[in-house]
Amino acid sequence: KQLRPKKPVGAVCRVVIAWSARYGHLVLGVDIQRDPLLACSPCTLPMIVPQMMFRHLMLLQLATAGLPRDYPSVPMNGTRGFVAMPLYGLGTWLYNSTVAEQAATMALGMGYRHIDTAFVYENQDGVGRALKNSGLHRKEYFVTSKIPGGLNASATMATADQCLEQLGLSYVDLMLIHFPATFDGKGDKAARLTEWKALEKWAKSGKARAIGVSHYCARHIKDIQEVATLPIAVNQVQYHVGMGSAGAMATDDKAFMESQGILYQGFSSLCGPCNPPDNRELINGSLVTEIGKAHGKTGAQVALKWLVQQRIPVIPKSKNPKHLMENMDLFDFQLTSSEMARLMAATTPATAGGPNANDSGDCSVAIDEAAVEVHV
Repeated sequence: KQLRPKKPVGAVCRVVIAWSARYGHLVLGVDIQRDPLLACSPCTLPMIVPQMMFRHLMLLQLATAGLPRDYPSVPMNGTRGFVAMPLYGLGTWLYNSTVAEQAATMALGMGYRHIDTAFVYENQDGVGRALKNSGLHRKEYFVTSKIPGGLNASATMATADQCLEQLGLSYVDLMLIHFPATFDGKGDKAARLTEWKALEKWAKSGKARAIGVSHYCARHIKDIQEVATLPIAVNQVQYHVGMGSAGAMATDDKAFMESQGILYQGFSSLCGPCNPPDNRELINGSLVTEIGKAHGKTGAQVALKWLVQQRIPVIPKSKNPKHLMENMDLFDFQLTSSEMARLMAATTPATAGGPNANDSGDCSVAIDEAAVEVHV
């Protein structure tokens, strides 16, 4: 039975219908606090759904569009609403084009649907070949790329276009500004504002579903928030077991990012670039190995699970088929609250690449300062 409103349709209903239509869904939402039952005339949908159900279904639709239904993902703020960010993918840092193509081909064949690359990696053509030969439709996979920081407006748009050309794509799912300054540390607030505004203009032309940053701290974010007209979707930073109790200078202000609705994504999730013996601690260290035995999992799987169980996306790198399979096999077990707490309290391996274990070095980069070593 179609229910009629007891009073005229209000602004709330009209806003919901218009918002839904932006994403190609004609959906009826109900504001229970204002009207227990609302039917929107000109909308003739024959049912009314409770507000909470509406919100849940809408978020689910937007967060999973384009990915397989069972692919673990988390919603992030895109240029036109929510976009599904895969919880796991393949990183390609330090792979040349040939190796990147081989690794991406294997990963996509196994079921990976997210490949992370960057302009400075100089391997996007290899990634593009793997995508082209995968047999997948464009909407079935997710691509992240990055442009260097410190670019002027024209260079920002030209470099972003070059990324698309190298990948052989008409758009990327996520484009990041790789660093809050040039990689040698030169830049300032004005340069960040210029680059962000240019990236927004580029994205609004339909060339990116979401845009974000990498290696940014709170003060860098606050700079671009002054001019942003699109959401800052993601901040991709170093984060792994051993950093759970680290301070803001080590985690690039993790708590601030989360307070701003910016999805916090981790790279170097297994501390691969860390100095020995830290670079093996999350592979065969005593803590992750002990917890792994209780679940029939490897130490690396435990370290990655600690992140994805917090809804932090990961992009571990591997060209080994066994490791690729293990790195995606994270969703058939749950770490207990006690195990999560032990991993959160771990202090090794510590933050790598900065001046000390309590500082990633990113937060000191901004105004013509010398950059520390950067692990991308």
